[in-house]
Amino acid sequence: MINAPLDLGQPQKFLIVDSNALMHRAYYALPKLKDKQGKVVNAIYGFLACLLKILQEQNPLYIVAVFDSPGKTFRHLEYPLYKATRTKAPDELYAQFPETKKILESLGIPVLEKTGYEADDLIGVMAQKVKDPKIKVLILTGDFDLLQLVNTQVNVLLLKQGVSQTILYSLNKTREKLAGLAPEKILDFKGLAGDSSDNIPGVPGVGPKTAFSLLQKFGSLEEIYIQVKKGDEKIKPSLRNKLQSFREQAFLSKKLATLKTDIEVDLPLAKCSREGYNKKRVVETLENLGFKTLIARLP
Repeated sequence: MINAPLDLGQPQKFLIVDSNALMHRAYYALPKLKDKQGKVVNAIYGFLACLLKILQEQNPLYIVAVFDSPGKTFRHLEYPLYKATRTKAPDELYAQFPETKKILESLGIPVLEKTGYEADDLIGVMAQKVKDPKIKVLILTGDFDLLQLVNTQVNVLLLKQGVSQTILYSLNKTREKLAGLAPEKILDFKGLAGDSSDNIPGVPGVGPKTAFSLLQKFGSLEEIYIQVKKGDEKIKPSLRNKLQSFREQAFLSKKLATLKTDIEVDLPLAKCSREGYNKKRVVETLENLGFKTLIARLP
């Protein structure tokens, strides 16, 4: 794995890479670069360019690359229309995943995926494996949903405008983004407002502004529905009727947005530590892909 000199005066870091998010961002952000055989390799290039940049900037002691598993997940069993409105990504993007995983393995970076679960769930599992308060977790992603994991130990590096820039979301910055709400309230927010990108329905007619307002007043989806039942005058009759009519759908939406972190994952933190890697093999692979500019960025 890539060597990481220790600085005992600074907190050590565990970098968790949301690899599907990064690959998708890279594919759409970069021109369609091709290797010597004419295969499109732009997502691989963008993924590696971003990863090497973050490794240099953050110098994590531990790292893991997490991928979605192909096929449907347990959420599709709960709600068959989950993500049904998404347009399938081009095959030339998915064709780049196997090569990316091979390069990660050459770099000594473990690849994690599990049938029936999304990368987000596994990211939550891995973040929870860190028990030492001296180790900070950094999640590299393009997905706002993962802000729900932010706490005093977990920060999110959110991709901004392609794969060249990131914004660091600490606990304070996440609260600011969520109108003062705690990160875990993203789940309650999705229960109300839904999420069109994942086809999570929420409550029809309740938009982000109304959802934030309700949560600021009552704190949680559960408390909102307690007040709906009581006929609280702080909730307009028309809104109360909407909430009453779609109560079951609201709680289903919250459940769909909630990460499942009680999954058995046989990857201890120790196996994610950065040690040595086969530089010769990586250089040969990058040369074959035509990524000569990335070779100079290798440790």
